[in-house]
Amino acid sequence: MEFGDVVRRRRRVRSYRPDPVDAAAVDRVLDVARRGPSAGWTQSVSFVVVTAARTRAGVAALCNEDAYVARGFDPWLSRAPVHVVVCVSPQDYRMRYAAPDKIASAGPAGWEVPFWWVDAGAAVMLLSLAAVDEGLAAGFLDVADRAGLRRLLAIPREVAVVGLATLGHPSAEQRPSASLARGRRPLGDVVHRDRW
Repeated sequence: MEFGDVVRRRRRVRSYRPDPVDAAAVDRVLDVARRGPSAGWTQSVSFVVVTAARTRAGVAALCNEDAYVARGFDPWLSRAPVHVVVCVSPQDYRMRYAAPDKIASAGPAGWEVPFWWVDAGAAVMLLSLAAVDEGLAAGFLDVADRAGLRRLLAIPREVAVVGLATLGHPSAEQRPSASLARGRRPLGDVVHRDRW
């Protein structure tokens, strides 16, 4: 598939068929996701893959799926066959920028925007695009109970949970988000040349 087609087909999907996802396809998606840019080549973004139904149900509960369904939506997380918890370690960046080849850089102490969030965002986008390239779909959401998720998945305290990606085969019936009614902003509204 051509890159432009992958980008145009990328959507945040919240409804999946129950079919399992081939483990090799998940590995290929994650192999792409780990290849994103990384400040100082820290390479600190990591992933916890959850496929066991019982554990996915636990994740769904920690993300308040019941409240989501109570608002009139179909179950999302409990039906997604693959959960990928995206994580990053800010401490890895601090250690990397204390290394001799990086010590002269401003590093995390001088960053107005912590680059570990930028790197994690790049990984999430690559994951989303790789899913489309595999004929899959992906969604992404925040985690309501991070402490509970840490306990459930034994995520170390020093590792930050960025969010939860879902992977699977999209169902034929997708309820479009009301937000889509806004449409995409025109290029001229978001690109400023030479100055704002």
